[in-house]
Amino acid sequence: MRKTAVKRVVFCFSLLAGSASADSQFLSLAPSYLPNYFGLGIGSYPDYIGSDDSAVGVAPFGRYSFGTQRYIALEVNYASMNLVEDPNWRFGPAGILRLARDDVEDVAVDLLPKIDASVELGFFGAYEQVGTDPRDRWWVGGNFTHDVSGTSDGYTVAASVRRWMPIGRFAALGLAVGTTYGSSDFMDTYYSIGPEGAANSGLDVFSAGSGVRDVRVSAIFMQPVSRKWVLGGGLLYSRLLNDAADSPIVSDRGDRNQLVFGIGFASGF
Repeated sequence: MRKTAVKRVVFCFSLLAGSASADSQFLSLAPSYLPNYFGLGIGSYPDYIGSDDSAVGVAPFGRYSFGTQRYIALEVNYASMNLVEDPNWRFGPAGILRLARDDVEDVAVDLLPKIDASVELGFFGAYEQVGTDPRDRWWVGGNFTHDVSGTSDGYTVAASVRRWMPIGRFAALGLAVGTTYGSSDFMDTYYSIGPEGAANSGLDVFSAGSGVRDVRVSAIFMQPVSRKWVLGGGLLYSRLLNDAADSPIVSDRGDRNQLVFGIGFASGF
């Protein structure tokens, strides 16, 4: 395998832990070097954020470049568009498709009012520093997204720091830490329990306010297998905090500790 070809494919995966990464319960396998690619990932993730039940899903990710630095990227349920032609700075619109909380495994939580899927739109910004080896890089970024579908009418602010390091001749290791802040409307929608919900589910009435929802750490290992293909695997651990952790949905029926893991593959084009 030619060394230049390896450098073109080794970055088909990078683990996003909080936004300029996707703010969700998913392990996001996202590209950071190939100008154009498509991939699929499969993994285990919580039934809802705070659940102690797991689900298994398959999701796509990809990127299409339309300039030296400009691109459109899809990372599972998170999409972004970088509009800045700069070697380090990234900025542009972003959006999240947040899944519904409906027909969950937990019998008590399933008796609470259903929460519809939502679309959140906003923007992201980041600074990325790349070394002489493209596997040697830092990323510091964040995003702001606001619900435009009427599900919560709230917003989230997420931030992350990511580090990629060369492993041997061709492989790479990515590490990340991130956090998410939720507005009062957002937290109320996903973590509060009203009198009717308490009566139906047997859980205590609870009112969730704004605050930091969680902190997350993640790791991923990437290994090229040919000139075009790369395989990756990783895990993400998050700890729910404040009212998200104290809600009976989590403290009584779920788990403050959340684990996501998966594998995936991608090909450049």
